[in-house]
Amino acid sequence: MSTDLTEDQERLEEQEELDRVVEKTGLDEDIVAAAIVLGIPEQSIGEAYQGRFDTNIAFAHDMADNIGSSDSFNWPHTCVDWDFAARELMMDYSEENGYYFRNM
Repeated sequence: MSTDLTEDQERLEEQEELDRVVEKTGLDEDIVAAAIVLGIPEQSIGEAYQGRFDTNIAFAHDMADNIGSSDSFNWPHTCVDWDFAARELMMDYSEENGYYFRNM
């Protein structure tokens, strides 16, 4: 019984901490929870958060679009090994439950 109370208390404390960080950052609870799992300091979550994507490849496409390479039906998009590009990109980013963060 004591273990159940301890686990309940830990869950309550974790939820209170999550609520506090959500309030402070203004981000959705799921985003903050993902950042916490990844060990991102709370003061860096807003700056590190890059968005939500279904795959690393979708994230890589979005990053390419954001740097001005937006015509995905023309070269170089049709020649890019997106699996490789995504693996390389993920050296500087982390993902949890589809939420992407820049490593700080």
